[in-house]
Amino acid sequence: MRFLRLLRKGLAAALILTAVAVVSGAITMWFAAEKDKVRLPRVIGMDSTVALNLLREQGVQPKVSGREYSEGVPTDAVLFQRPASGSWVQKNSEVRLVVSQGSDAVELPSLAGLPLPQAQQILSAYGFTLGRVAQVHSSERPKGEVIAQDPEAGALVRRGSPVAVLLSLGQLEEPASTLNSPRPNISSLLRGQSSLLEATVQASAQPALQAVTHAC
Repeated sequence: MRFLRLLRKGLAAALILTAVAVVSGAITMWFAAEKDKVRLPRVIGMDSTVALNLLREQGVQPKVSGREYSEGVPTDAVLFQRPASGSWVQKNSEVRLVVSQGSDAVELPSLAGLPLPQAQQILSAYGFTLGRVAQVHSSERPKGEVIAQDPEAGALVRRGSPVAVLLSLGQLEEPASTLNSPRPNISSLLRGQSSLLEATVQASAQPALQAVTHAC
């Protein structure tokens, strides 16, 4: 009986020591894990280069995961960060940044005097699409050249917007009876309402734009 009591006491002591060792090990591991964590600073609004350097100094691995247009955030400034600022993360963890490309509104180039294929290439290079195309006889521009555009050159326009153009059909020898007749404005030409200059309107797949207000 005495042997059994001693055995039980020994087992109880061993269990207690084992439990203490397990708890102690868990606490040690927890402190070690917490020691390797860092709290992320806020980098939203910072220049992306400054933000990347700051995060690297904190011991994490930042990367630019995307770029988006933004009206209110300057080009190359940080728009978003993941994980969010204030989060505790392990050292060497990946932190993703989304960087601003600035405003998506750009200044529309002048297309006047260009042939239609070249005008379309320029629009595509700037991120625009060719909208409505109208043609009219003109003594000021050779056949096939752009006379006017809508929106006009220099306007700030969002990328992807359609741009309407008015092309020259070359000079028309008008009958004497029409020489002193009033010439229609370009707005009516784009709407196809004039027969005096035999304007032809070719509607593209783009939505209708406001009529060009220039005079040819």
